[in-house]
Amino acid sequence: MEKPKYENFNLSKVKIDKAGGLVCEYQLNEVVGDDACVTDYAVSNTRAPHPDLLALFPKLRGIIGRVLGVTSVLEHLQSEHYPAMEGVEKYLEGTLEQYDVRGVAWSGSGSMAGVVITSVFKTPLGLKTCINTPRLPTGTESYGFEDELLELTEAIKTEVYEYLFNGKQAQLSLFGQE
Repeated sequence: MEKPKYENFNLSKVKIDKAGGLVCEYQLNEVVGDDACVTDYAVSNTRAPHPDLLALFPKLRGIIGRVLGVTSVLEHLQSEHYPAMEGVEKYLEGTLEQYDVRGVAWSGSGSMAGVVITSVFKTPLGLKTCINTPRLPTGTESYGFEDELLELTEAIKTEVYEYLFNGKQAQLSLFGQE
């Protein structure tokens, strides 16, 4: 298969699997003979993604915190000039660090476009539970962070394209470690 153009690539889902590789679902707009068509692909790859891609997932924690109300107390306390703000900020940062963002799924188009962020939350007792955000619209202004969300998810799409079609992945050292 020829390397597709980026504009013909439509990522619908990406997640980091337990082994550290990627599971991706995407569509390619292709021309076969004289016919234009859309082909669906599902790829599971054990190659470790490049650190540039892996660094984008934790940046979605703040959005998860806002959607789930974890950081709303911080916004309230900042507006009240609460004297113990530093302790609260550290606590909330620690809470957000317990969200391990594992994937993003896209759906819809135009004003109906949106994403779902998948994460695993580690409780204070060390138990893990899967947390999905509701579908977050990116084509309209609902929460106030849509621009940030769109920027991060577009960066993820670009990095996944690079991973799938240009071989951008983690580089192993001479000793077999990343």
